[in-house]
Amino acid sequence: MISRGYLYVICCASSFGIIPTIAKITYDEGTSLEIVVFFRILAGSIFMGIWSAWKVKGKFFSKTMKIIKGINRSITFLVFIVGICVVGMGLGYIGSYRFIPVSLSVLLFFTFPFWVLLINFFIDGESIKLLKLIAFILAFFGLSICLGPNWNSLDIRGILLVLFGSFCSAGMIVGASKATKIISMSDLIFFSNTIGVMILGIILFIYDYFTLSYSLAGWLGIISICILFNIGQLSLFAATKKIGSEQT
Repeated sequence: MISRGYLYVICCASSFGIIPTIAKITYDEGTSLEIVVFFRILAGSIFMGIWSAWKVKGKFFSKTMKIIKGINRSITFLVFIVGICVVGMGLGYIGSYRFIPVSLSVLLFFTFPFWVLLINFFIDGESIKLLKLIAFILAFFGLSICLGPNWNSLDIRGILLVLFGSFCSAGMIVGASKATKIISMSDLIFFSNTIGVMILGIILFIYDYFTLSYSLAGWLGIISICILFNIGQLSLFAATKKIGSEQT
């Protein structure tokens, strides 16, 4: 019987794996990739806000204030870091499609398990076990064979962007594994996505990137990505809570 945590991982990988293709098509339709990231984070915040409000049956505001007053500075800082990582992951991962093929972007993004091992080593002093390192290398090469990325279209900007997104994804996983020991998964997603969408919204406003004039195909792409992102992020945090950051 497969552990529920691993089923969450499969669901997360499937959702995040489909997003790049849809995002590329949406970008080709003239949609700004930054706007795609903004709306997918906003969708996560709204969805989790509605879910939390439904769970407490109309006492969402009082519960939120109670959580804010009850949490200490360390968890506040941790949630803020997770929010920044959510933005960094989206901008790095999706932004790389401008410069490198989607298949290469997906391959490099899935180096995040390696970053998780490194972060855990530097933060908690957890040694990088040889078996896990070998498993990562084998999985990475297996994924490269399946994706068959085009190595002829290399652009250092795209490579740096996707690696940045991968690192932020690892930071989000490690942060979530620690934060969900103190607050609920739904509260973590709501607060971190709310922080993330505020940060990105301010950036888009300052640089005048915010626009809603897109084609129907562009909006359908944005909606599809928002749905997949919610499924992927929820599955990711659920897996992290269930089996830990390294296993995820």
